[in-house]
Amino acid sequence: MNTVMLDSFVKTLTGPCMVRQGGSVLACCSGGIDSMVLLDLLVLAAGPLCLRLGVVHADHGIRGEESRKDALFVSESCKKLGLPCHVYRLGMSPDEPNLEEQARLLRYDKILACMNEQGYLSAATGHTMDDQAETLVYRLIRGSGIRGLAGMEYRSANGVIRPMLTFTREQIEGYAAKRGIAYSEDGTNLDTTLARNLIRREIVPLMKRINSSAVKAISRLAGIAREEGEFIERQVSALEDSSRVIDWGIVRAYRHADLENAPPAVLKRLMIRIVSTMIDEPRGIDSLQVEDIAGVVEGRKAAHTVKRKVLVSRDEDCVVFSTSGAGPFYDITIQKPGTYMIEPLHQQVRIDFDKGMGLFHLRSHMPGDRFQGRRVVRLLADKEVTKSLRPFWPVLVSGGEVVSVVGMRDSRDGLVVQTVFPCRG
Repeated sequence: MNTVMLDSFVKTLTGPCMVRQGGSVLACCSGGIDSMVLLDLLVLAAGPLCLRLGVVHADHGIRGEESRKDALFVSESCKKLGLPCHVYRLGMSPDEPNLEEQARLLRYDKILACMNEQGYLSAATGHTMDDQAETLVYRLIRGSGIRGLAGMEYRSANGVIRPMLTFTREQIEGYAAKRGIAYSEDGTNLDTTLARNLIRREIVPLMKRINSSAVKAISRLAGIAREEGEFIERQVSALEDSSRVIDWGIVRAYRHADLENAPPAVLKRLMIRIVSTMIDEPRGIDSLQVEDIAGVVEGRKAAHTVKRKVLVSRDEDCVVFSTSGAGPFYDITIQKPGTYMIEPLHQQVRIDFDKGMGLFHLRSHMPGDRFQGRRVVRLLADKEVTKSLRPFWPVLVSGGEVVSVVGMRDSRDGLVVQTVFPCRG
């Protein structure tokens, strides 16, 4: 047994991967060589660390009978090891658009679901140093910034860990040969019409002709980018806190002067952070989108919509990031008095009314809404509600009629609506 490699694995597992003594780890096994070596190392480490281990396998269904054979191979391997195996069948078609990305998203959905359902604190993948290098090349080609060049982390916020990032593929293959580890071959890895396969099989080998240690050099770049990125992130957090005027979840406003005077690298990273959070895309947005948003801050553009999901615009002395669309952005049924959380706004509303007054709906203001003969949008303007907040402002509706504009006034006796947020932005 390669004790040096095992010692290195345990050091990474308990170090940057933050797996503690007595913890629980779900091994993500495709059946390929990387994942089966990962499983072998985890089994060896489990005893000294008192780990609870389990295995998850995602059967994408793309390769038909071969996919089923891989699932069976992983299941049988787990039986021999006495480990629980959780198999998820995704039922994907090879003709699906953006196949690689969709497969990745579905796979991680199931991995995270399994973690939550089975109570595992971490989920380990078999990504190696070569995978890290290939990821950086892929992101570089797509136009990534420093954030993307930081590559894959040893531990992500969702609990996914990558304890084999310190090993090259050559080391993995050597370990598997010495240990006699069985694994399955995925025929789709030979398909160079898929971007990552093309990088792995043709682009990285060309880079190695220039520098035989290209994989390690690229991996070092990821480490440097990560360190510098962490420094910038601290500057970003300070800028976000100091410039924030409104944070209602789906609508956020920041002082334009603060953003305009910020260092460009910090400003762009803040824009990536805000939009990535709002569209729930942890990998961020591409550089072209960032430049378009910067154009709004710099006054070169009046507004810009990111992926048809987030509108970036100016509102008086603020730069506003808001969810785009027709609305309503929320609609909550109110059957009894109480305090209601408007989740998309991160705000609470207290509604009290007499028995027998009927059913209410708490929803965002819509164009055309009228209250006591006046357009709600004019009421909001009179109360100095900033323009960017008006499409998201809550109103109470009964029988299709607006009966209260939250935080302002009520139209009938026995109905009181109170809110924790002020009318002024």
